Amino acid sequence: MPINKESIAITLSIAAVTIASYGAFFTTAPSTSHLQSQNMHDSRSSNEIDRSNTSVSNNPLLKDLQTQVTALKLELTNLKLSNIGPNENVSSPDIKELVLAVIEEKEQKEIEELRDKNPLYGFYADLPEDYDLRIKSDPAFTKSVNEELRNKILSTHYTDLERLGALSQLQMNMFILNKSQMPEYDYEAVGSILDLATVSNDEKFKIQAIEITTQAPVSDYRLVERFSTILKQDNNDYVRTLASQGLINQYYQAKGTKNGDIQQVAEQILSLYQNTSDEKVKSLLHEMVGDEVMLEELRKHSQG
Repeated sequence: MPINKESIAITLSIAAVTIASYGAFFTTAPSTSHLQSQNMHDSRSSNEIDRSNTSVSNNPLLKDLQTQVTALKLELTNLKLSNIGPNENVSSPDIKELVLAVIEEKEQKEIEELRDKNPLYGFYADLPEDYDLRIKSDPAFTKSVNEELRNKILSTHYTDLERLGALSQLQMNMFILNKSQMPEYDYEAVGSILDLATVSNDEKFKIQAIEITTQAPVSDYRLVERFSTILKQDNNDYVRTLASQGLINQYYQAKGTKNGDIQQVAEQILSLYQNTSDEKVKSLLHEMVGDEVMLEELRKHSQG
């Protein structure tokens, strides 16, 4: 198969970028001996070292170089296909290999674009194709995945976005199993994400975190208290709207739970609605519970 000078140049470019990638990696990454000595000095676990290496792989420079390599590979493969003459004798396996290479590179590019558009759901691209079926059919696998996700949510060794992504995946697993509750998805998990949201300076992360937690399938009066605080104190109207929805979500969950604190929840919502001097709080709650039928229901539950 003839390859012209242009394709050779691209091949050399790939090699150059790849070498640059390795150079950047070894410049940035600590040596094995250094990691081992640091491990002995700090008594850190092997998992922590793995996370350190992962952070190196997420280096923006390396990511940019990897993108360049992918683009060059795709261009080279397309050139190879275009250089096949009409009368040239090329075996079917060669054609198949080139076509598959193009498809693979394009799929990888689409995955990277998905990650860039919404990093929160980047985990979805890494799931095996049979993930849904394994969650449904393999209890041991499901338990292992859920426990790992819960540990990730609670761990301070991951980024805020990674921890929120773990909560999203845990919630997805619950929906796959058509369950309304799971032991791994509890107040501690949801509360830890709320902790991150309340101190975060990243408004986008904060909104995503509160969007997920206010709809959490967890009935706990501590969430009622936290959503009440957000509703009263946050300066973002959309976040306050989410908090009001979270309160009502807690009310309906408490109604459907045997051990739910329905009386406390109803009392809290009524107190906020009737006693607040904040017109925004009043308006948001009025949209949720302002009709007389709903108010009467709240009064009934608040009296036990």
